[in-house]
Amino acid sequence: MIGEDPSIWQRGGCSLPGAVKVLMPGQGYEGVNQFVFDVITSYGVNACPPLLVGVGVSTSVETAARLSKKAILRPVDSSHPNADAAKMEKLLEEGLNSVGLGPHGLGGASSVMGVNIESSAHHPSTIGVAVSTGCWAHRRGTIRFSADLAYEILSHKGAVL
Repeated sequence: MIGEDPSIWQRGGCSLPGAVKVLMPGQGYEGVNQFVFDVITSYGVNACPPLLVGVGVSTSVETAARLSKKAILRPVDSSHPNADAAKMEKLLEEGLNSVGLGPHGLGGASSVMGVNIESSAHHPSTIGVAVSTGCWAHRRGTIRFSADLAYEILSHKGAVL
């Protein structure tokens, strides 16, 4: 039975704070903001801050979850091309850092390394929102594949698959 094997529970520690929710339409982006704060302040310490935070906003929780993962994979120093979304990213980052979780939850001003938002068109009657997190050791690489499956590793010169 799923859940009886403790190793299943312990995989992916930095994903522990991940959450999705459908907000009421009247909650708007203030509701998105509140949800992000609720998730990170309730569970963020379990993911070894400082965190990368990806936020997805869409119609369904499924699409929002996919977008939150896409957001977390953007470069840390990037910002959303839409000026309002970029401002929200910055305000969320500043606000979450002011909460004081700090590195490994021991207090301090470095609770998050960045907040990235990705969104899609959505029906006005629902706002699906998802939060994904990555811990300070979030690792990434970039590989370009061609049609014949030849590859070039762009981010880690000299690395071989």
